[in-house]
Order: sequence, then C-alpha cells, then structure tokens
Amino acid sequence: MRLTSFFWLAMVLEWTVQAQTVSVTFSVDMNNQAVDDAVGVHVAGNFQGWDPALTPMADTNMDGVYEVTVDVADTIDIVEYKFINGNAWGADESAPEACAWNGGSNRYFELEGEMALDTPCFGQCGACGTTTVLFKVDMSQEDAINPVGVHMNGNFNAWDGANFLMMDDADGDLVYTYVATIDGAATDPVDTAMFKFVNGNAWGFDENLEGECANQGNRFLPLDGGDLVYEVAAGQAHCYNQCGGCIAPSAVTFRVDMSTQASVSGNGVCVAGSFQGWTPGVDFLSDDDGDLIYEATIDVVPGNHQFKFINGNNWGGDGEGNIDNENPPGECTTDGNRAFSVTGDPLTVQYCYNQCSETCVADPEPATIVFQVDMTNETVSENGVWLIGGMTSPQWQAGALEMSDTDGDNVFDVTYEVSGAAFFEYRFCNGDPYPDGVQDDSVAELGDFESGGCGQANPFGEFNRSHVRSGQPEVLGAYCYGSCLDCYGDTVSTVVDIEQVRDFIGLQAYPNPADDQLNVRFDGFDGLVDIRVFDLFGKVVLFERTRVVPGLVSVYSLEAFRSGVYLFEVRNGMRRSTLRLTVK
Repeated sequence: MRLTSFFWLAMVLEWTVQAQTVSVTFSVDMNNQAVDDAVGVHVAGNFQGWDPALTPMADTNMDGVYEVTVDVADTIDIVEYKFINGNAWGADESAPEACAWNGGSNRYFELEGEMALDTPCFGQCGACGTTTVLFKVDMSQEDAINPVGVHMNGNFNAWDGANFLMMDDADGDLVYTYVATIDGAATDPVDTAMFKFVNGNAWGFDENLEGECANQGNRFLPLDGGDLVYEVAAGQAHCYNQCGGCIAPSAVTFRVDMSTQASVSGNGVCVAGSFQGWTPGVDFLSDDDGDLIYEATIDVVPGNHQFKFINGNNWGGDGEGNIDNENPPGECTTDGNRAFSVTGDPLTVQYCYNQCSETCVADPEPATIVFQVDMTNETVSENGVWLIGGMTSPQWQAGALEMSDTDGDNVFDVTYEVSGAAFFEYRFCNGDPYPDGVQDDSVAELGDFESGGCGQANPFGEFNRSHVRSGQPEVLGAYCYGSCLDCYGDTVSTVVDIEQVRDFIGLQAYPNPADDQLNVRFDGFDGLVDIRVFDLFGKVVLFERTRVVPGLVSVYSLEAFRSGVYLFEVRNGMRRSTLRLTVK
C-alpha cells in the first residue's frame, strides 16, 4: 500500500513540475495605428498555438498602450510572438531585423521566470519616436580579434569610455552585431548617430576612419524614427576601418524584354530586390537602341538574392504613370520573386517581363474572365466581397473590384477583361481592401493555395491564387473562400468559351431545348454520381448526389430556370460527362 501511495505521489509531483507556468506581461504602443475597437488588438505566439484571435489585449487607461498578462509554460526556452492590429493573420506586424528571431519576422525573448516585457511601438523594435539600429561590422580582414572582444561607442552612449558596448558574433562568421534603441532628439547632432567600432574595449583600439563614410573620423547614420540596419547593402556589413564591404561586389547585368507589354511606363523600367533593400525607383534600366530590351549593370555583393522588374517606379502601379510590377509564374520564382546567386564573377540575368523564358512568347489576346467565390461558409462583411490581383490596373488593393451576388446564392462574381501575361495571381477579400484609399491587408483570404494546387507562395509569407488564361472568354469555377475546392469539397473547373462545349457519350437529355421539365438518361454511369447544372456564368444552379444505373431516366423540373444556355455535368470518380442544355 505504501509503495502504491508513493507511486501516485511521485506521479502528482511529476505532473505538477511539468505543468508549471510563469506570468509574462506583453504590452504594445498603438498610438501610431488606427485600432478597430470591434476586433481590438491581440498577441499570438508559440506559447498559445499561434492563434491570432485567442489572446486579446486591453487598453484600460486609454493611453494607447495595450497589454495582457498570460501564463507561459516554463518549458519554452525562446518565446516567439507577434502583435496583431485585429484578430486575424494579415493584420499582424512584421518585426524588423533588429528584433526579429532567426531572420524571420517574429519578435522573441528568452523566458527567465516572471517577466514584464518592454513596450515597443507596433511594427517597431523600440518605443514610439525612437529608432532601433542593428549595427554590423565585418572583422574578417583583421589580423586578430582582441581577446576582450569587439565593441562600439558613440554619441547615443555619451562616448562613455568606461562603458564600451560589446558586440556579438553568435554564428562565428566574423560579422559582429549590436542593437541600440536611440532617441534621436537627445543625440548631438540631433537625429544623427555618431559612432566608432573598436577592436577591444578602450580608446586607442578604435578604428581610424577616412573617406565618405566618416565625419571627423567617426561613422554617422541619420535617424528617422524608423528601424534601421547599418550596412553597405542588404546582407553586407561595413568592413572594419573601411568605407564599404570587405568583399568586392560583382557586376550583374539585369536585362528584361518588354516587347509583350501594351506600353512601357513614362517613369521608366526599374529593378528592385534584396540586394538594394527592395526599393523601387532607384535602379533604372535603359533601352538605348529602342529594341524594347531594357538593361542596367549594378554592383551586387556575393550571395543569394531575389528581385523583380517594375514597369514604372513603384510597386503595383501605384502613382501617376506607373503600370505594374511583374509577378512571374511559380516555376521560375522563389517565394514569388525571381532569384539569382552571385559567386564573384560577372553575371547576366535576363528574362521576358512576367515570363520565365529569356525570349518572349506572345501574350494571349485580351479576354473577359468571370471570377467567382462561394461565401457559404463565411459571414460576409458589410463592406462587401472584393477581388484583388496582379491583372488589374492598378494592381492589387488599389485596383480592387467589388463582386456581387444578384441571386442571393452566396456565390459572388465579377467579370473583368484581362490583358497582358497569360499567368497572373489574385485573391478574394471579405471586406473592402482599399477603404478611403488606404490599403487594408487584413481582409484578404488566407489559405495554403500552393499545396492545394491553385496558387503559389508570395513574398509576404502567405499564398496567392494563380491562373493561366487562354485568351478566350473564361468562367472560373466558384472556389470556396480560402480553399482550392468548392464548398462541397470537390475540385473546381474552368469553362472556356461555352459555345465550343460538345455533348459527350453516356449522357442524353430530351427534349433539348426544354421548357418546363427535362428527361436525362444515364447510359455511361453506374453508382453514386454528383450532378451539377451550371449557368453561363459558371454558377451552380442545381446540385444533386444520387445513385444511378445504366439506362435510368430521371426527370428534372425546370420551373425555376431562366431562359438560356446551361451546362449539365455528371461526375463519378474520375469519369465526367457534360452536355449543353437550352431552356426556352
């Protein structure tokens, strides 16, 4: 008996130890954001299953700072989390590199018992009004690293000779980093960081800098209230005691064929990518011989890079005279972007705009496409259902198209003439994605359209739907919102030019044209079948799942059908028959 009691006591003690939690207080300053009180502010992370709606935060004293205290399992060493201006993904912040975990976009901290975290500005590392800087210095060209380590000092540290700031090289690549949150109003000069890197921890071991990056021997960095990374270019740190990087960049020639585009923006053609901070309107390409092939040679540091060409000087055709940025097919992209690697030798990167090949293939003819989405499983926003994508002008949110449901069947549709590239990406939105001219990412549908087979990953960690158009009028089947299937769980098909659809063997309908009723004879099917009738817009106006045998004749009432042409489809596993039906 004692042994049994001891066993249960040990189990209880073990469970108690395993179940221990500690209190952590999260807080975020939302004074720079517009908060919708109806959905509020939330925090999500690996401590609660990354549920964007599970952990609401409160602003009890109405000072714009939201907070919440939660119990976190003490078995979690590194807590990753994000603040959300709402209660769904798409309204979440993206943490800057200076305070993001492991190169991603999540905030993090090391759990050390009960904690009350500092209050950052939403989407920034430090408090609102401050600038957080990730300083980087490459020590690979130095003969030796001082045994006491690499440090830095500056005006944001009052040039304190007794308190040099120690830098860290966590991955051993000889690039040392330090993160500082700086109040630009308190620096001298105002809004400017003045600093030096030090191979040691005392004056006399500091770098002796000359050149364009020096001001009286000190490095300098203008502060703008946002978060910054001090580096030569994306991914390349400044070399110790030098202006520029330790590794010489390589000449990369970017070349793009614009011959398939209806027009080239008067603002020019440019390239933007990871090698220059994804900044449009900076690196322009030129067409000196008028052959519509634009090119430019840019120095790029070694490494793996991503980029896109832009027809204009801004993303998505935003701004007067701009047309669009390309969105190439997934077969030649990485996370929705083109990619290349620099190894040290000169390189030429050449593509047809919006295509995977170097030489252009003519775009399909412009043609109307009917887009549909089934909102049966959703609570439809009072602001409507919208379509956004790379095929509109301007692109995406700024060119959003409102959809309608005229017959009240929860299937919303819109017809739009699409021109340009055969391949394009799009998404549906439950709510206005561009209210009062302000982009709202929180209303866009979320789904893994890549694994579902109807889309691909985009550069923002989400997925877009995709379609390759034929150049003929098309009706896209009604996808269930957020899914690659319809709301019955079946695949969705595209109807191309309804007049070309032929009758298939195994299915007969009479009379055809029909008036008040239709007789359908099933000769090629045996067993459970799905029967759907589509109208000219691709909407399902009749659905039935039933068992049939060869020779069975079923009678269907047509009293609720309007006059016009319909498609009658029967599907049984991989077998499908379709015939065209006319209702008088």
